This record gives sequence, structure tokens and C-alpha cells, in this order.
Amino acid sequence: MRLLISLLFIAGFLFCNTANAQVLKLKGTVTDAGSGESIIGAVVKVKDMPGGVVTDLDGHFNLSVERPPPFTLTVVYYGYVSQELPIKSLDQEVKVKMLPDAVLLGDAQVVRQRISDKQKQAPLTVETMDLLAIKEVAGGDFYEGLGNLKGVDMTAASFGFKVINTRGFNSTSPVRSLQLIDGVDNQSPGLNFSLGNFLGASDLDVLKVDVIAGASTAFYGPGAFNGVINMTTKSPWNFPGLSVSVKGGERNMLEAAVRWAEVIGDSTTKQRWAYKVNAYALRADDWQAENYSPTEDSPTGVDNPGRYDAVNIYGDEDVSFNNNYATFSGRRSYPGLGKFLRNGYTESELVDYGTQNLKLGGSLHYRINDSLEVIGASNFSTGNTVYQGDNRYRLKDIMFFQHRLEINQEGKWFARAYVTHEDAGRTYDIYTTALRLQDAAGQTGSITGWNVPYTNFWGDNITPQVEAMPGYITATQAAGLGWNQATWITW
Repeated sequence: MRLLISLLFIAGFLFCNTANAQVLKLKGTVTDAGSGESIIGAVVKVKDMPGGVVTDLDGHFNLSVERPPPFTLTVVYYGYVSQELPIKSLDQEVKVKMLPDAVLLGDAQVVRQRISDKQKQAPLTVETMDLLAIKEVAGGDFYEGLGNLKGVDMTAASFGFKVINTRGFNSTSPVRSLQLIDGVDNQSPGLNFSLGNFLGASDLDVLKVDVIAGASTAFYGPGAFNGVINMTTKSPWNFPGLSVSVKGGERNMLEAAVRWAEVIGDSTTKQRWAYKVNAYALRADDWQAENYSPTEDSPTGVDNPGRYDAVNIYGDEDVSFNNNYATFSGRRSYPGLGKFLRNGYTESELVDYGTQNLKLGGSLHYRINDSLEVIGASNFSTGNTVYQGDNRYRLKDIMFFQHRLEINQEGKWFARAYVTHEDAGRTYDIYTTALRLQDAAGQTGSITGWNVPYTNFWGDNITPQVEAMPGYITATQAAGLGWNQATWITW
């Protein structure tokens, strides 16, 4: 039911497009005249007309105009000389080259600070990944790029589950770290920590990421003892249009994402409504755990006929009794049999290593006036992956819902309410599952359990082979030599 409500909420945004189909379009690019690099965020508008747009990551703009040329196009960007270009036709793209304003740069002053004076007095270290850094991340997604920031450690619990650690605390369960997306706590209610970006934001919708690699409890509460990961997504007012991304790689990895944002209305009216929708999908073959070496606590080694406790075999732990014939007087009937353990199950027998992740999101924005805005947003995530904690877990068909309602006046105040729902689906503990399978095959730790057929098999099949070996002395031969039972066993 919650899934249906979320999908209907997101689908409703798609039908809100009331843009005037008759509005003419002017396309173009804004670059630096010296270096040729794209200028991001330049304001482009028609002179003496309301409305306007800003350039995207590649310096492109797509401007709606209410009447055909001729008219004058104005381009403004801080630090550059403002441009006014006469437009006589809409048939060709406009190429605008901006010249630096040397006088303006010389007199520039910082009038606002991202970190307040109060924060500077506290032991905070803030590392930021902006739009350009996100775009240039060499890894699979922007979240992996956070591992390159100073004071940040990245732990890969599985292909789809990356964990951020700070302050030297390296753990796959960062319960003392806080992850925020647009000010909303993104942790899983059941696990009590955030599942990396498995339940997070799409690459195409992330504007910037601030990482506070230090104790931040004075500003964010006790959940931020190890630090804060604060993600900010793109506003549809500043980043309208369509964005599409497709990636492929090893382990049959395929990732696709799409983002659509639009400001409703044209430049002839006051634009008060905007919306955006996001969709992201990932599939890959996860890394397989195939370490079959003995654990540090294994009671036996690899040369033991009765097996040993392996790292990625579950259910072979020494959790029973009556399974050690090395000190049992009856061992003369079971020569060569010492301590024996259950076979257990390999992880590949218990886990499907396919990783899938689907994320859907959308938001509807209404501006009461130029500075006061109301936002309604909804996000849904689901998928399958492997999680490494105290034990190994298979997160299967997990679902995560988050809804937010907010009113804010930019830079001054906000009021926000949000709700988070989680469904663990068919998630299971791999180790516990192996023990339950063992119990179904024969109870462990019982005098009538699995060890009885094990010893019977040894006596019926292995003992004759051992007695047939050259130089072996049977109990009868030992008695003929005058050896008592204790002497024979010791020998």
C-alpha cells in the first residue's frame, strides 16, 4: 500500500506540465572567452522581459521567449563583463563568450560564509564535493568519490553497499555517523544507520556533498559523534530540463538514471510552481566470499580428517559435544578419528549474489513569494545486496519510503516534517540460516544427533581401511603382545 501511494504521488508530478506549447525557444552556450571552459550558473534573459534561465553544467541554456526576434539577449555572471547581444533569428544556437571583469575581481569581498563563526570556533573539519567534483568522479557513482576526501575512509561491504567512516573509526555499521539528504535523516530505522547510498540520492540530482569529519554533536545531536554526511539535491528552479545517464562495467554492471525537472508556466506570468522526478536503477553481480581458510578460532587445521572451521563456510563451527574421539577410550574402534565438525554450507550455497537497486523520487515546489517556498517530496528505494556486520546478511527485497513536507525562507528559517517507513522484506542472517539448515538435517549438540551416524559411518567404512594398512596393530594383536588397553591406546 505504501509503495502504491508513493508511486501515485510521483506520477502525479508528471501530469502537472501546463507549459505553453506555443512558446518559442532560444538555445545557446556560455563560455569563458580566454579558456573556452563552460560557465555554470550564468543568468540568461531577454532584455525588458520577465523571466530567465541559468546555464547548466556544460554551459548550455534553453530559454523560452514570448515573441519572435528581433530582441536583445542579456547574459550576466559574477566576475565577468555583462553581455548584450542582438538576436535576429532563432534558427542557430547563440554562442556567448564572457570576458573577465578585472576591476570587479579586484574589489570582490566575501559577504557570506558557508560556515558560521560559531562553527569555526568548534573542532569541525568540512570537506565539500561540488558539482564539478561529482561530475569528474572516476568510480561508479559520486558516493565512491567521497572516499577521496581528507579524513574520510570508504568501506565496501558489497557492490551496492558502501560505508563512509571518519575519525579513524572503520566499521561496516556506522551507527555514530549521521547522513542527511536535504536536511532529512537518511538512516534505516531497522538497522539504526544509513545504508550508504543504497537508499540515497541519484547522481543526477546531487548538487553538493558536505562531509564533517569530526564530532558534530553540538550542531547535529548525539547521532553525529563520528561526523556528518550532508547531501543537497538540485532545485528544479535552478536546474530544469532532462538529464540521462547510462553506465556499464565489469561484473555485468549496468546503471541507468534519468532526471526531469520543470518550472510550470511561461515568462509572461509569475512562475510559482515547479517539480522534478528522478529514477535510478542498478544491477550487477556482487563479489563472492570464497575464503575457505581456517578461522583464528578453529579448533582444528586443514589437515584434520574431520574438517575445520572455515571463514566463509557457516554451520561448521565447534558447537557440539561427543565429537572428539582423540581422548575417548572407545577410539580403538574408530582408529584415526579425532575431533570432527559438521560440513556446513558455503556462502555461495546460501546467497544469491545478484545486486539490484531501484530508486524513485520526486518533489513539488510552490513559491508563495520570491523568498518563501513550500516543498512536498517523496522518495522510494528497494533492492537486494549483501551486508557485512557482526554476521553476514542478505538484504532481500528491502523497501524504504521517505516523505517530506517543508516550508522555508531561504537563508533565514525553515519548518520541516518528515516520515520514514521501512520493510525488511525477506532479509535474513546467513550464519543463522546455516545453523537452522544443519538442525533440519540432524540436531547439533545431542547424544542422538548427527554425530551418531557420523561415527557409525567411520566404523563401518574407514576403520577396515585403517586396519588393513601395513604395520597397524589391532586390539587383539596388542593383547597377544601383553599390552594392556592403556598401553595400546597410548602407542
